[in-house]
Amino acid sequence: MRRTRTALSVSAACLITLSVAGCGNSMSNTDRSPTAASGTPVLVKAKNPVTLTFVMANTVDATPFNKIFKSYEAKSGNKVELQALPGGDFDNMIKTRFSTGDFPDLFLMQPGTKQNVKLRAEETLREWSGDADVWKRIIPSMKEFQTTASGKIFGVPFGATGMYGVFYNKDVFKNVGVEPPKNYADLLMIAKKIKAAGVIPFYEGVKDGWPAQIFYLTGWVTNVDPVVKDEGIKKLETNELKLANIPEMKDLFEKHKELKDLGLYQENVLAGTYDDMQNKLGEGKVAMSFMLDGLIPQLEKKFGKPFVTDHIGFFPFPSATDAGTAMITPPNQLMVPVKTKHAAEAVDLIKFMISPEMVNVYYQTQPSIPIFVDANSELYPAQQTVKNMIDAGKAKINVQNRLTPTFADFQKLLQNFFISGDVDQTIQEFSANYEKDGKTKLLPGFEK
Repeated sequence: MRRTRTALSVSAACLITLSVAGCGNSMSNTDRSPTAASGTPVLVKAKNPVTLTFVMANTVDATPFNKIFKSYEAKSGNKVELQALPGGDFDNMIKTRFSTGDFPDLFLMQPGTKQNVKLRAEETLREWSGDADVWKRIIPSMKEFQTTASGKIFGVPFGATGMYGVFYNKDVFKNVGVEPPKNYADLLMIAKKIKAAGVIPFYEGVKDGWPAQIFYLTGWVTNVDPVVKDEGIKKLETNELKLANIPEMKDLFEKHKELKDLGLYQENVLAGTYDDMQNKLGEGKVAMSFMLDGLIPQLEKKFGKPFVTDHIGFFPFPSATDAGTAMITPPNQLMVPVKTKHAAEAVDLIKFMISPEMVNVYYQTQPSIPIFVDANSELYPAQQTVKNMIDAGKAKINVQNRLTPTFADFQKLLQNFFISGDVDQTIQEFSANYEKDGKTKLLPGFEK
């Protein structure tokens, strides 16, 4: 199958707007660079070159960033030092650096109100709402998602609409004679057939911690959202609804335990790693994995573009009654601390990164659903599946991007859960950790 070229705007109806869009005054740190007719800023060689520190999670593929930075360095004379921090603890590590004054010049981070609260954005981050030259390049729904209730924007979206769900090896499915599931019972039947054929049905990276969370996040939009609806999310935001009191949430823990008890994971789940999963999925030794789309460039590196195009498929976490809803994430955001040493240069770098030329460098290197106006991206079939679901209204944003409190210590809790198997204890601890995080952030409704 050939990849499909697309230049699209993700529908605002699919991307749940967290706040009211508005305008504000930009706290500009630097004069704007002149811009060429192509829309790419014209960078002048720095008289006194500097080295910018750019921080991102190691779960994000650095390849397109390195290509963009190489072009920036050639044109500006400045250098960019890329620092990749562990993805599972990235947010806390950034928060620690802020609390100690160890600011990077710019960094890439998930969007959402919780990030603004965590980093005290009003005090610490550059504000972008008045930068018309930035927002004319980005589809309106993305600007709306970034905008706070007071009309401020503390980060510039960069990258693509992300996707979580079940990635599968098409060859395994073909050899066993199965198709993507029509409901959750169908998924279990498929997994049992795959196991009977001598292939591991699912792989879980429990040792790395963060991969185990994906089962719940993608399971949420299919199983929990239809029940609690947007009203329930608002109640979770103010502690009027407890996570432990949502039967569908508890059911996800029971489903996860069932997969392990049925022997549908690899033999030593506690030793599972993200890297080993990639190898086994690519080699056809594993059929499926609940995973995020960062898997795609990793598989491409190891097995090549034709393999990802022809042999890797995707389907959402199925519900009891249908094939499910695709979980999507808004793109990460580029953020600049106001107190960093090279804030002006960091702003110039961001404007260079979102120029048409560099945006297309990004998508050529990492095909994905774009968020920039008129950007071209060749979608892999797995990504096209999600685009089709977005277009059909069968996609929902990750619940963690819609909540200010976080699912605190989730990966550690799940590692313990794979050992204990105690559903009741785990759901209570999960709920308590969420409430504790809301209380720590001094959020309304979490005071007691």
